Amino acid sequence: MEPTTAADGAAEPDARVVFELKVEDGWPPVSSERLWASSTGPDRYVIANVPWFVPDLAVGDVILARPPAPDQHPVFREVLERSDHVTIRLIRFRDGPLRGDLARAMEPFTRLGVHAEGADQFGMLALDIAADDPMDELVATLRSGQDAGWWEFEEGRITPAWIEATGP
Repeated sequence: MEPTTAADGAAEPDARVVFELKVEDGWPPVSSERLWASSTGPDRYVIANVPWFVPDLAVGDVILARPPAPDQHPVFREVLERSDHVTIRLIRFRDGPLRGDLARAMEPFTRLGVHAEGADQFGMLALDIAADDPMDELVATLRSGQDAGWWEFEEGRITPAWIEATGP
C-alpha cells in the first residue's frame, strides 16, 4: 500500500503506525494493520492512507501513538482530532457482474475524484471521501452498485455531511 499525502498538505508520511484489531468470526482477516502517518510532534501522527480494517478512522485524523521500544513502529493509543474525511469499505463480488475486477469496481469512484485503494487479496476497495467530494453522487453510486450485485459496502468512518447525503 503506497502512502498518500494528506489533502490538507500535511508533511510526507514518515511513519507506520500499528493498530491492533479484534478478530471475530474470522473478520477482519488480520489481527493488526499498519497505516502510513506523518509525525507532527512527540507521539502525534496524522493518518495518511485509507484504513482497510481499523474502525472509526479516516485520512487526516490526528492520533496518539507510542512505540513499545525505540526500534519498533508506534502503536495506536487514541484519536486526538477527527478530520472531515469519510472511510467507506467496499467488498466486490467475485461472482457478480464485474467478476471481481478491481479496476472496474474502482472506475466510478475515480471518475468522481475519490481516492480509492484496492486490495485484491481481500477483494476490497477502501475509499477516502473528502468533505468537498460529491457526496450525493457517491451515495447513489454505492447504492446502485450494491443493488446491481457488484459489491457490498460498509461505513468505516462517517461524518455529518455523509449522514446528510445518505438520508433516512
